[in-house]
Amino acid sequence: MSTNAIRRLLWLALLVALPVPYWIFETGRASTLWLGELTAFVLAMLLSEGGMVTRIVATLFVTQTLLFVGLTYLLARLLSRLIGRMPSEGGRTTAALATIVVVLGAALLPLYRSPLVAGGEPVNVLALFQ
Repeated sequence: MSTNAIRRLLWLALLVALPVPYWIFETGRASTLWLGELTAFVLAMLLSEGGMVTRIVATLFVTQTLLFVGLTYLLARLLSRLIGRMPSEGGRTTAALATIVVVLGAALLPLYRSPLVAGGEPVNVLALFQ
């Protein structure tokens, strides 16, 4: 597997599964993909209703989402470089797939907490998107 393919797959896994801290009116931990989903909802509300409060909330969501998209990309790039230094292609593929399985497997643990989901109780990634 090429380093570019490893980087892209790792980035997608990190976007879906890596719990990142965020702050809107309260703090929480969620995946970047979930933040992106909420950002899309808030931007749609901003376009349909407008208003100063909606603009502030949209700015907070967009800023944090873009920050974590960039950070997960940098992390995926670092991990893919480390994996890409392995001497055999089979070893690179195995290491990349193992890393992706661990990241996605960890997402099934209750690592995420948001006041907007389950009353702020810790949930896994599947419950986060319900």
